Amino acid sequence: MKMNKARLEEIIRVDHAGEHGATSIYKGTLDILNLFGDEKTISIIQEMAEGEKKHVREFNRLIKDKSIRPTALLPIWKIAGYSLGALSAIHGKNAIMVCTEAVEEVIDKHYSGQIEELEQSGEEESLLNSIREFHAEEVEHEMIAREEMDEISPMMNIFKDVVKIGCKTAIKISEKI
Repeated sequence: MKMNKARLEEIIRVDHAGEHGATSIYKGTLDILNLFGDEKTISIIQEMAEGEKKHVREFNRLIKDKSIRPTALLPIWKIAGYSLGALSAIHGKNAIMVCTEAVEEVIDKHYSGQIEELEQSGEEESLLNSIREFHAEEVEHEMIAREEMDEISPMMNIFKDVVKIGCKTAIKISEKI
């Protein structure tokens, strides 16, 4: 099944936006953690943030090389991501890990769908390989967050659901706008 140009642009646009959002979440988290966080959590988040920076560089390259318009909402996603990261960090390690798990659960499904779509098309092998690699790293972040998390309260479950809804909404909007 051949992939049309518009769909390819949507994939790259939304992944570009998502990776920028992720780096913004980690920046907000680290800015607060560096004020009063524990060294272990800081180290975990710094390592995840470094992985996301690599993803951003690849999608920045693809946006440029393929002359794809980034989402018009990128500045909003960066502010929202930073705010989410900072808010999570203010509420402590458990909130950080709940936020990370929620985001990565959504991204896991999102990237899985794109991998399947790209495999079926038989096209864009380089993009497919990048998304496979990034998907594996995102799943690893999800597992780390689960391992680091304490038992979560009903309020944290609500927070997790809100974060997941926000991510899914941002994905749908960023593909088109």
